[in-house]
Amino acid sequence: MNEIILSDSEKEIIEWMWEEDKEYSFKDITLKFGENSEKGWKKQTLSTFLTRMEQKGAISVRYEGEERFRKKRYFTAVLSRQQYEQKKARHLLNSYFNGSLNQFMVALNGGEKLSAEEADELRKYLKDT
Repeated sequence: MNEIILSDSEKEIIEWMWEEDKEYSFKDITLKFGENSEKGWKKQTLSTFLTRMEQKGAISVRYEGEERFRKKRYFTAVLSRQQYEQKKARHLLNSYFNGSLNQFMVALNGGEKLSAEEADELRKYLKDT
């Protein structure tokens, strides 16, 4: 599973896209995040964010019109919220804990023993997976 790291701005865009599972025109995105919105991002800035998101595999782009004059672009989130969270968690585990779930659990719990309830919950999860 390759890692996808989105900037805060890119994450804000995709979270908005996740609200409705649909295709968005560049105009839709500009209305939400553009210069006349609360965000106030310039079209070039938005275009850069969207290009990076496509390169990272978070969104897909569909062009409308002749190839030479591709003026209309439509964007769809191809990365689900669950997939993104899994990739972020894997990145955290690999970056800070050498990929060791054990090291992560020790750090998460501050080196203290798990409560009986937490241990039972973890055993149940491990048994079910």
